[in-house]
This record gives sequence, C-alpha cells and structure tokens, in this order.
Amino acid sequence: MKQSENTQKLKELKKPSSPAYLTTGQAARHCQVSIPALKGWIRSGRLTAFKTPGGHSRIELGEFRRFLQKHGMPTYPVASPTSRILIVDDEPLIVDLFVELLTRDPRGFTLETATNGYDALIKVGSFKPSVLILDVVMPELDGVEVCRRLKEDPETRRIKILGVTGYPDSVPDLIAAGADACLTKPLNLRTMEPELERLLSV
Repeated sequence: MKQSENTQKLKELKKPSSPAYLTTGQAARHCQVSIPALKGWIRSGRLTAFKTPGGHSRIELGEFRRFLQKHGMPTYPVASPTSRILIVDDEPLIVDLFVELLTRDPRGFTLETATNGYDALIKVGSFKPSVLILDVVMPELDGVEVCRRLKEDPETRRIKILGVTGYPDSVPDLIAAGADACLTKPLNLRTMEPELERLLSV
C-alpha cells in the first residue's frame, strides 16, 4: 500500500461517526487488573460489553468512562491536540499494522506516515508529532541518524521515539541515539500496545 493510500485509509477509518470501543486488554491495563478480572466484571453485569462476530468482547468508550466514574477509578484519557503520531517505516505491512492499531484507539490520534528517513524529517517539521514510531533500517537515511538529529535539536528533542527493528543488534545504537524505547520485529501486539500506551501517556 502506497503512502497516499495509507493517508486515504486513515481518513476513512477516522471519520467522526466511527464508534469508539475498547478491547478487554486496553480496559484491563487502564484499571491495572488482569483480563480475567475485567471479564469477571462483564459477566457480573458491573461493566457492559458486547461480542464481535469473532467472539471478542468490546466496551463502548462512554460505558467504560461511566464505569470508571462510578467506581472512583482514574478517567480514561482523551486525545489532546498534541496527540499526533508519525509512523516511519519502509515496509508497507508494518505501516498498515500501526495504522490499524492506532485508528482503533478511542483517544482519536491524528496520524501521518513516512517511508524513509528524509521524508520523516520533513514531516516532523510540518506535522509536529508528539510520538514517532521509527524503523531503524531504512534506505537513504536510517532510523539511528533520524533519532540522533531529532534529539540533538532543542525544537524536536521532546518527541517520544519508539524504535522498531528486525535487527536486535541495532537496538543499543538506537537507544544511545536517544530513542525512548525499541521493539523488535516480528511485532507482538501484547508487547507493542503497552509500550505505546506508556509513551503516549508521558
């Protein structure tokens, strides 16, 4: 999928009329309980959810916020105007994975994509992301150099950078360049979602 097609997909998936739902994993992490415990709340009727055609439970965002307020738990965060995420990877499948994951998030992030390091630096200037999901190995300008340039610049050093790489040996180089975290491919949703949530909440 080309970058222009990714942008069109984002626009279609992020229409205001799209409902906002949480997975049981997202809800459980916010409440700091296990998924079985959260599912117990659903079975007991304390928290209302519905089943998808695939058999997965989903919780409407308004219902989840009602539940949190009733039980004195911290409110679920709402995206701020600075919740902008730039996804940088030369692999279309990885870009699509992050696009799908983040457009499902009820906080409503604004997303943009880039396919190489030079494109990333240009879009950082125009898009002004708060979080950068950055591939390490890319043509022309690699992720380590992109990270180094952003962290050395006072205007961009506050951007949170989540590195993504299929080469575990490159992780120390990216961290040394200033990345806040790094995940290795193949990506696992169980480790990816909590790491993203941690960076987005800082």
